[in-house]
Amino acid sequence: MRFQLLLFCAATMAVHASVERVEINFDYVQAKAKALAERPYKQPDKRLPGRLASMGYDEYRGIRFRPTEALWREEKLPFQLQFFHRGGLHRTGVELYEFSATHAQDIPFLERFFDYSKVGGDLGWLRSSLNYAGFRVHYPLNRPDYHDEVLVFLGASYFRAVAAGQVYGLSARGLALNSGLPGVPEEFPNFTTFWIGKPQQTDTTLRIYALLDGPSVAGAYQFILHPGRVTLLDVDAVLFFRESVKEPGWAPLTSMFWYGENTDRPSGEPRPEVHDSDGLFLQTGDGGAIWRPLQNVHSPFATDFSTSQLQRFGLMQRDRVFANYQDPEAEYHRRPSAWVEPKGDWGPGRVRLVELPAEKEYGDNIGAFWRPDAPVQPGTPVKFGYRLVFGFDPPAGRHPGRVVGTRIGTLPNEPRGRLFWIDFNGEGFEKLSADAVGAAVEPGAGVSVAHQTVTRLPQGQGWRVMLQVVVAPEADRAELRCTLRDGYDPVSETWTFAWQP
Repeated sequence: MRFQLLLFCAATMAVHASVERVEINFDYVQAKAKALAERPYKQPDKRLPGRLASMGYDEYRGIRFRPTEALWREEKLPFQLQFFHRGGLHRTGVELYEFSATHAQDIPFLERFFDYSKVGGDLGWLRSSLNYAGFRVHYPLNRPDYHDEVLVFLGASYFRAVAAGQVYGLSARGLALNSGLPGVPEEFPNFTTFWIGKPQQTDTTLRIYALLDGPSVAGAYQFILHPGRVTLLDVDAVLFFRESVKEPGWAPLTSMFWYGENTDRPSGEPRPEVHDSDGLFLQTGDGGAIWRPLQNVHSPFATDFSTSQLQRFGLMQRDRVFANYQDPEAEYHRRPSAWVEPKGDWGPGRVRLVELPAEKEYGDNIGAFWRPDAPVQPGTPVKFGYRLVFGFDPPAGRHPGRVVGTRIGTLPNEPRGRLFWIDFNGEGFEKLSADAVGAAVEPGAGVSVAHQTVTRLPQGQGWRVMLQVVVAPEADRAELRCTLRDGYDPVSETWTFAWQP
């Protein structure tokens, strides 16, 4: 095996790789997590040589992995692995292991894997114990003769994936703890160890196990990657809490929304829209669907969607028109949508959307996760599973219509007034009669609808609901819902919005 031969050769250069006869499976990792949770939490070692520790973003990017050194490349296996160097913001190392049906061996740090020509100078000690900051998986996603990057684990419990024809956008995390709670610091546990199964020549899936550790929790994760036109990650998790947590969040997603069609464009910015995702999609067990446009808020803002029949939720990039972004470098029109489909019954709870202020496009300010109603108890294992899907659009709900645009303006002489234009379209919408089409509008507490109209848009672009809304002076939060109807029958998903007046 090429990698084992490489390791044995590297041993002559004082690089050591340990090989252990052991069966790596989910039970093995769960036992590791349980034992870890029974010990006090230990902060990860972030010590690095001086230059690596002080590197800025651009200098760190100058350290490049050599593609010719990718694990499994010379064996011409369907998957390949490349590794991230520690340095800059990515100071924490992770332990990496390759495993087969009967053995596991560590993947030590090797300096020869990297090209340092763009950083130059002495970086200090670079021993095998340095480990890596993370890794990425490559697979022939878009054409059979080239291995595209399809999945990456880097930083805390963050990971990202793409489907065919896409570029990286939003991220997922292993776990959210106290996300968006005012005055409560959020906890970011780390994936500390990964076991990556060596694929066979005909495999189209890759199995990865991960060990999670943080001050409040330790956990075991199983990921099964299915790359393709839609990329799937089957995720199973078992968590062991050391202490109670106010707001645990399962299957968290994080994204960026700076501005879009429903917000003002920043002064001097030539691009019409800048966002990785433009809305939260939620579907319940009866097929009903909710669309919540994202916004750039002026202070932290959380919205809950309670349900006992969750079918799926996700952060979506619905707008796929290049002209609406005008950015051939960032390619926001090709960013993935990602949605979570629970396995089994997660019980009662809520999907929580957290929106934070954003001044630029270089940081995530949007979060979404499942918040179970049942509290977590130290010493009691928590088990759940889900399928995480990266693609362009989720399956449709029971109604053909969906929201294709939201535009928001002000009302003259109404400081607490807003104008909403909500566009719906779907299969068969061109046949709907103007005499029958209407809108069911549900204002929240302190919100009144001063005027509403529905009109057909030209060139088969669907229907627009126009609302003039006023918020009472005493209300510090406003909410509104709208569904398009044909007579008394709903024909669309439910548009919903919440804002700070």
